[in-house]
Amino acid sequence: MLILDELKKNDPHLRLVALVLAGGLFILLAGLWWVQVVSAHDYQVHLETQSYRTIRVPAVRGKILDRDGHVLAENVPRYNLSLYLDDLRSQFSAAYDVEYARATNSRAHYIAAQEKKLGRALTKAERKQFAFSRGQLRQLGVQARARAAAGVVARLGEIMGQPLAFSPKDFENAYQKARAMPYPILKNLDAAQIARFEENYPDGLGADLDLQSVRSYPFGTTAAHLLGELHRDNDSVPGEEAYFSYRLPDYRGVTGVEGKYDSVLHGRAGVESVLVNNYGYRQTNDMDSAPQPGETIVLTLDLDIQRSVEESLVRRQGAEARAAVVVMNVRNGDVLAMASSPTFDPNDFAQGWPPGKYQQFQESGAEKNRATYENYAPGSIFKPIVALAALEAGLNPDATVDNPGYVMVGRRRIGDEAPVGKYNLRKAIIESCNTYFVTIGLRADITNIVQMAEKFHFGESTEIFAGQETPGIFPTLKQVQSPGWRDGDSANICIGQGKMAVTPMQMAVAYAAIANGGTVLWPRLVERIEPQDAAPDETATNFPAGLVRDHLGVSARNLQILHDAMLAETVEGTGRPAQVPGLQICGKTGTAQVMNSRNQETGRTTWFASFAPYEHPRYCVVVMVENGTYGGPTCAPIAHDIYETILQKETTRAKTLATVK
Repeated sequence: MLILDELKKNDPHLRLVALVLAGGLFILLAGLWWVQVVSAHDYQVHLETQSYRTIRVPAVRGKILDRDGHVLAENVPRYNLSLYLDDLRSQFSAAYDVEYARATNSRAHYIAAQEKKLGRALTKAERKQFAFSRGQLRQLGVQARARAAAGVVARLGEIMGQPLAFSPKDFENAYQKARAMPYPILKNLDAAQIARFEENYPDGLGADLDLQSVRSYPFGTTAAHLLGELHRDNDSVPGEEAYFSYRLPDYRGVTGVEGKYDSVLHGRAGVESVLVNNYGYRQTNDMDSAPQPGETIVLTLDLDIQRSVEESLVRRQGAEARAAVVVMNVRNGDVLAMASSPTFDPNDFAQGWPPGKYQQFQESGAEKNRATYENYAPGSIFKPIVALAALEAGLNPDATVDNPGYVMVGRRRIGDEAPVGKYNLRKAIIESCNTYFVTIGLRADITNIVQMAEKFHFGESTEIFAGQETPGIFPTLKQVQSPGWRDGDSANICIGQGKMAVTPMQMAVAYAAIANGGTVLWPRLVERIEPQDAAPDETATNFPAGLVRDHLGVSARNLQILHDAMLAETVEGTGRPAQVPGLQICGKTGTAQVMNSRNQETGRTTWFASFAPYEHPRYCVVVMVENGTYGGPTCAPIAHDIYETILQKETTRAKTLATVK
């Protein structure tokens, strides 16, 4: 009331101030009314027509290198020829006008025909039934867009000098769901195609080159099972945003190194914001957060040895052979090579399968990593372990066992392909005499053999590929001491058959332990992990070599006896095809029968397990071939090729060091 009382006073200055305040208040109220009431619809339309979409931008996947820095897996730019739908709006509009005019003309002819038939003009109500429905108008739009896009694609085909496929259904799906994104019509252009497009492309056609990063394996099928597979997966990983309007193509590692270390290699996706109008077309875009690249993995793998392994498998047994090879450093457990055959090209998983090739891949059984994920009876390559258990139990290596060509275990007769005669340990290893090993194994007692096998960790995973490896099969002490266990079961174990199965990787670990003096090592495949774009305070994560899993606890004398016998195997016995001049190799061949439910032989698993050099072992080579003849002629020649490569590398390295000094 005080304000009103003051206004009643005859004070012109005060009245002026009051009028100014009242006028300002009126203007504010009028503006508020204009914004809230009159212009509300305009603002609402503007809000609807200007909205943001988020795009998940995949990170660059980390590289995979061999021990010498050779790139085994990397990311390369791939150019796609794509339509940009926001640039095609004028073509869409023109095509719609044509479609609408055609539909209108058709409707007019139909109406005229009806009027002629009735002999009168149609009433307003009758004409109304011929009006276009929303669905019909929408379909006209679909047809117009498809016609316009098909015309552009045909023109691009002329420019590129090749016909380009166009699917109206796929195009419309992209238009409805990802209008702000480029629509690819020709993927993975080579240099010649890129040059042709750049030289001949006219402005305003609504197409351009779209750059994407794609996984590439420069050496194709080399080390495919070790590197592993990628499968398309655009989902967010832990730590990323969960919701995106659009997701660019991304991948997830499934097997091999790509699978086991996917969280390291994958990196962290970025976020791009795109402003779109009410038609869904892109207006502007901003990168909210840049993708963080994955880390680089350096393997223990030696590319030269790996390639030698795979080339030898193909040359000796053919590309379709079902086989596996493992090469290991016996002193520190480093896996220098690991191959499985048949193999595949991991580029097909990352970049797309050519027509019909995926079916061939499935039919060949190439997806299975036979080095770690298949069970095999070891046959005679298990005999050195039986010999070691017997030696530790007191076997005299010079004592002989008479071989009449078979051995009786109860009522069961076990045949022997070794020549009839007397055998000591050395001769039994050379000739792979079943009679000798069954005899000494039963004398030593199956419990001692099982206890020795437990130190090698048969029946357990080597953990080189978690979740991608079979643990194999081997009886426990409880099983062999149960009433249901028979001497025949023990006899089978003594010759590497029966209730047991191994992987080539397990046998490589075992032979490495025999070679290095009795230390069972964890196999190491990854040497270190390095940041791809290392900051000054970032360092590599190193994986220590030579991690000890167990000790055999056997005497050096007994190991030496075994080494001497295995050296004689490659000098005088069935392992002779493995010989390499200048390198003494200790080895054991093996052939295990594959039997069906009727106890009929359906195939053979052939082996050659070895280490070298005899004087100071450094390398272990295990070769397995399914359906071979015998271990000697089938597998030993492959080992020969591998050792020859190893010797050449060592010779070259020694010369290089001598030159440097």
